[in-house]
Amino acid sequence: MSALVASAAIAPAVLLSSPAFAADAKTPAVSAPDAGTELTEKQIVEDRMELLRLMGAKGAGPIFKGAGTKALDQGPAAVRKFLESGQFTARDDDNRLAITRIISVGGRGVREAGTKALNGTPEDRVRFLEKGQFEARIVDNRVLVSQIINKGGPGVREAGIKALQGTPEDVQAFIDKGQYEARIVDNRVLVSQIINKGGPGVREAGKKALLGTPEDVQAFLDKGQYEVRIVDNRVLATAIYAKGGPAVKAAALKALKGTPEDVQAFLDKGQYEARKKDEADADAAKDSGAGTGSGSGSASGGTTAGSAKTGAGSAKGGETVTSVAHNNPAPASAGSSLAATGAGSELPWAAAGTAAALAGGAGLLVAARRRRA
Repeated sequence: MSALVASAAIAPAVLLSSPAFAADAKTPAVSAPDAGTELTEKQIVEDRMELLRLMGAKGAGPIFKGAGTKALDQGPAAVRKFLESGQFTARDDDNRLAITRIISVGGRGVREAGTKALNGTPEDRVRFLEKGQFEARIVDNRVLVSQIINKGGPGVREAGIKALQGTPEDVQAFIDKGQYEARIVDNRVLVSQIINKGGPGVREAGKKALLGTPEDVQAFLDKGQYEVRIVDNRVLATAIYAKGGPAVKAAALKALKGTPEDVQAFLDKGQYEARKKDEADADAAKDSGAGTGSGSGSASGGTTAGSAKTGAGSAKGGETVTSVAHNNPAPASAGSSLAATGAGSELPWAAAGTAAALAGGAGLLVAARRRRA
């Protein structure tokens, strides 16, 4: 991009140099002397004045000036020869030099067109300097703006699209200035987003950057955010270590002893993998404990069942024994549920016998009272 801007910056000077100068330059108005005759004093003065005028013209190139100065030093005949032919060779050499400089800082289209001109005729080179370079630069500028849009933020994209819909001057203005103005706004928005998602160090550094210059904001985006994030990441990894299980602690400690990339990898992925391992180990330990408890429960259940029967059998003797089975819930059947409380399926029959005995005793008591009466 900077190369293209530099190319645009030197374009006006190039346009006013050799090619335009070549188009306006004419051989001296004085006629050349006949062969074998010496130059008159008037002719010598006029040739010298013409050469000095050409050398002082705004568009005269360094090669042209150097060759003209050499001709002046060599005398009137050399001046006459330079005016008749040498000046055009020197001017073409200046054009070659100007095209080479433009190519060195130009875009792809400018480079291709300039190289083609260098391999062509002097007229091709003049045509490139006067017109071709600008046509090629228009295309290059549009390509450059498209690239800036693809990499830019919302503001840059909006300004770039607007420029592409305008004139070549609008495109150049965006390249020279507009993109930077829009990027300042985009950068501030981006820093605000980073602050919202960052740790304490990132937030502090981001706020400080927003209070500074556009350069401060750019520096935070380019480098500062990463430096403070390294510290924030270590603090976060340490906090995870403190609260984590054995696997998490081991993974965190290993990361903290490594590089910032190791710490970031732990935060992004490693901690979750280690936590799954801790959870799996905890589940395995719980299952092992549950198996031991089940065995005891079965034994207790057997004892309870036996006790239940004993309790039911002892009920006639006036003593009830109730046994509770732990870690071994009773099946959902009515008979077994009653057995678990010390009463089985014989309960209805026992109740009926008791009622009959009570009724018989009452009858005997009534008969005895009647006899006494």
